[in-house]
Amino acid sequence: RLRPMVPILLATAVTPPAPSPVTTRACLPPHDRWAFCNTSLSLAERVDDLVSRLAPSEIPALLTAREGGGGSPGPPGNVSRLGLPEYDWGVNCVHGVQTTCGRVGEEPRCPTSFPSPNSLGATFNASLWRDIGSAIGLELRSLWLQGAREAMPWSGQPHAGLDCWSPNINIARDPRWGRNQEVPSEDPTVNGLFGQMYTIGLQTGQDPRYLQAVVTLKHFDAYSLEKADGFTRHDFNAQVSNFSLASTYLPAFRAAVTRGGATGVMCSYNAINGIPACASGMLNQTLRGEWGFTGYITSDTGAVEDIYKHHAYVPDGPRAACAALAAGGTDIDSGKVYSESLLEGVRLGYCSMDDLRRSLRRTLGLRFRLGLFDPIEAQPYWHVPPEAVASPTHRQLNLLAARSSIVLLKNEPLLGVPAGSGSERVQEERIGAPGVADPSRRADEQAGPVPSEWVWGGKLTGRLGVIAPQTLPLPTGRSLAVIGPHANASAALVGNYVGQVCPGASPTDLSCVETVAGALSAFASSTAVVEGSGLTRPILGGVAAAVAAARAAEHVVLMLGIGQSIEGEGRDRTSIGLPKAQAELAAAVLALGKPAVLVLINGGVVSAAEVFGAAPAIVEAFYPGVLGARAIAETLYGANPHCCGKLPFTLYPESYVSAVKMSDMEVRPSPASGSPGRTYKWYTGPALFRFGDGLALTSFNVRAADGFVSMPIVLPIAKVRRHAAQPPGQPPLLRLAVTISNTGTREGDEVPMLFVDPPASVAALGFSPPRTQLAAFERVHLLPGKSTVVRFDVDVAEALALVNDAGDAALVPGRFVLRCAIGGGKAVTQEVELKGDAWAVRPFLS
Repeated sequence: RLRPMVPILLATAVTPPAPSPVTTRACLPPHDRWAFCNTSLSLAERVDDLVSRLAPSEIPALLTAREGGGGSPGPPGNVSRLGLPEYDWGVNCVHGVQTTCGRVGEEPRCPTSFPSPNSLGATFNASLWRDIGSAIGLELRSLWLQGAREAMPWSGQPHAGLDCWSPNINIARDPRWGRNQEVPSEDPTVNGLFGQMYTIGLQTGQDPRYLQAVVTLKHFDAYSLEKADGFTRHDFNAQVSNFSLASTYLPAFRAAVTRGGATGVMCSYNAINGIPACASGMLNQTLRGEWGFTGYITSDTGAVEDIYKHHAYVPDGPRAACAALAAGGTDIDSGKVYSESLLEGVRLGYCSMDDLRRSLRRTLGLRFRLGLFDPIEAQPYWHVPPEAVASPTHRQLNLLAARSSIVLLKNEPLLGVPAGSGSERVQEERIGAPGVADPSRRADEQAGPVPSEWVWGGKLTGRLGVIAPQTLPLPTGRSLAVIGPHANASAALVGNYVGQVCPGASPTDLSCVETVAGALSAFASSTAVVEGSGLTRPILGGVAAAVAAARAAEHVVLMLGIGQSIEGEGRDRTSIGLPKAQAELAAAVLALGKPAVLVLINGGVVSAAEVFGAAPAIVEAFYPGVLGARAIAETLYGANPHCCGKLPFTLYPESYVSAVKMSDMEVRPSPASGSPGRTYKWYTGPALFRFGDGLALTSFNVRAADGFVSMPIVLPIAKVRRHAAQPPGQPPLLRLAVTISNTGTREGDEVPMLFVDPPASVAALGFSPPRTQLAAFERVHLLPGKSTVVRFDVDVAEALALVNDAGDAALVPGRFVLRCAIGGGKAVTQEVELKGDAWAVRPFLS
């Protein structure tokens, strides 16, 4: 459930920060005489007045982002004769403000760096996403007032602006994509809610008259290839059907715009069905027309140049500039094409001054809405103190995010531990006779008989009815061996797109980040640390040293995975397998049969069936951030009160990448191409772990509460249509409630997920039903023995809509199953039957 927003640090009792070293205010004397400074006029009148005073030669600089960086010529975005100050479009805030540190007196205060978005997706916590957006927006305001600059040297390090080029809500459609670490999941519903809540948090603060900051959703659209199959992101033409656009690639952006109120969007490098994204009519027709988007659109850095240099859509810069600005509605060029060629394009008639003025109204209008042209005395955003950066509140929020993101995928009973051995972790539970049971459930969650062989080959020990202690949590005060290339991970935990994390001389200094081995050592009597191998290469004698350390220790933690040298922006993987050197290291250590935990550090999923089979426990940590080492250690030792998250991606077998080309953008399985489909909604093959998987260190139960009945609930489609036409705020047509109970001995978190299973019969009506689709979810925290009721107000027109080949989303007659599932395969279901004629909820517009 949505918690109240985290309290923000107000400036009422704090001295405002020292004046910024750069001018950030408009309408200062003697320039306050202009009509655009008159606050009694409407916003539109003020913006029109400013635009009317601009000379043509002054316009391209105002429509160019990234001062000095990414190929931009470095215009400061100011017009001194009018008192219009500098403004830099393009600070990144993917999981924290990507700037230099601020300062409180003599104490450096660096921007809070949260877990990477793939970790945040694993939390399945919408209120957390909103609170993180709020914290980032507040810190950006404070850092902007202090004159903080973009952190990375390649950017030219201009004074940061107040628009965040984030969040990235593209779909993680392929596990090889190098930027999977930047997106929350493979599911449009999750990504849409992530974008919506991040937007609300970032843009909405303590003063409803103004924007706290400007969000910029990226990358519109169908972008998820860096370099593969002979293409790069700069020349790739994503050939996408209406079906895949409507069912998969567009919904997240639609939700963030229509429900979140996003004021910015970034168009992507790739072309979509032959038209470069930044010149595509989808921007004007779908984004602005159908969805009512009124904000600004920026290109990705260099994307306008790609229109003619790599896509060869037009022959030169002037036509590329006008194709982006006029046909596509791209207001800001992150690059040099507008600066060099836009006025030439106007002179040649490819676009008009009216097109330029329209983009100026959008972009300058946002600077007005940020409060940059109004008196500052009564504007709280002009008095956000330096103490707002890395505040204790934000640190606690960061710790909550890291703790909530850790995913427990496997937790076997320990081998060779006799029942009744005196271990405080032995659990006695009466269960049925040996037989077949759901292998995805832990032993203490089995609703039926216990198998004689565990899913990964481990054997249950002790007499029938007594379950041996599980691998996790580890007992404290025992000797530990931490092995693997991420054993001393610190910088590797943080991911990409980070600002200055540590107050050193270099923005790339991450020495202040705690290592995993360091965090684990606080719980162990002694800790041996052996890398054993590099990420991709063996270390001479490394395996032998690792085996010796593991043999001498009572417990083993294997820290494996990948990093920025293997995946990242501009860098896709060709394999999703665990690198060979690490697989050999893991096999040798796990062959000892010691109580061992495999911890994975990665962006895109890492697949290793044999290693997974041999490991008694598996933890997926993704890139858990600055406090990730602490969260990992607390989870392994049972000290994480918010254990655990859920898998936001499908963990495919290694062979998946041989079955489908990365450049294949279609999501449905295809007999013609051999593709088994993409994401949990369409993938038809086996998976090592599935979307939504995740265990806990306690046990939970789910049972039906309000709204569940033994017979199907019948809903006439005509009634749903009438309800959808009513003003917002009407009671839902369908409300289901479940009771979630913590039946174990530890506090922890659970995520009930509401899925919709469509009937196969809709195929005869021209619809391709997904295997299942997520409609809603809610994260809850429960103490032992406590219960809570979770209510889902089901938007029937949204949750039960299916997409046909033409891209139309419609309600069609048939019997659907709504399934509320929690960890361990437990679920309650309710049938819903739609009756009557089909209704096109959203006809496709391209």
